[in-house]
Amino acid sequence: MRKGSEIVVKILPAKEIYLKGNEHAILLLHSFTSHTRDMKKVATVLHEKGYTCYAPLYRGHGSIPEQLLQYNVDDWWEDVVNAHRYLINEGYQRITVIGLSIGGIFTLKLAQLERLEQIIVLSVPVDKEPEQLKQRIIDYAYNYKKIEGKSELQISNELEIFNDMPLDAFIAFQKFIKETMKHLDNIAIPIAIFYGERDDDLYSQSAEVIYNNVNSDVKRVRGFEKSKHLMTLGKDQDEITREMIEFLTMTNLY
Repeated sequence: MRKGSEIVVKILPAKEIYLKGNEHAILLLHSFTSHTRDMKKVATVLHEKGYTCYAPLYRGHGSIPEQLLQYNVDDWWEDVVNAHRYLINEGYQRITVIGLSIGGIFTLKLAQLERLEQIIVLSVPVDKEPEQLKQRIIDYAYNYKKIEGKSELQISNELEIFNDMPLDAFIAFQKFIKETMKHLDNIAIPIAIFYGERDDDLYSQSAEVIYNNVNSDVKRVRGFEKSKHLMTLGKDQDEITREMIEFLTMTNLY
């Protein structure tokens, strides 16, 4: 679509993914400011192996950045709880959860509260400063508007509402992460912890903290040398998916 002398691209909103397979359901949780594309390839491959795969979309995600301003971490956690309940109500008694970044935090939290088969977490931080979380939304908003084809002046004007965001919601977000990490010892089911070796050092350190503090008899931690933060979309994605399948197959025997 052309607006004046500019070409404005309309970005279609993201949707949840639900691929019905066998009686073993896998709940796939995407990252903060992203959407279900994080898990599309993983869901497709796991579904081909027979699993039922469900990737919900957190409120405010996968659409225009302004939508994110209406929600906070408690809303997104509620979305995860509802997604898990939905699978139970659908009759699935065997549920595995795979989560990326904030999705990994939600995965750890869910494993502390509910009966799950096993979990896989990727790029999980054990802490995140409120200012960093705020900047994540600002960066997302800038990149989204850039893809839309807006001018730098228009983008600058539209970013004001994001720059003016108070830190309260992000402080609550950090608290949610820290509270989740306090109770890692409540997790005793099989767990795989992955991180990208090209990501910030925080994530390799966080992986070790999680590995050392869960009470799981079956646990593994691994870094992927070609991966950055969004591991499921990067150069190692095929190897990561193969590792997931191997882990699921192995731990299904316990």
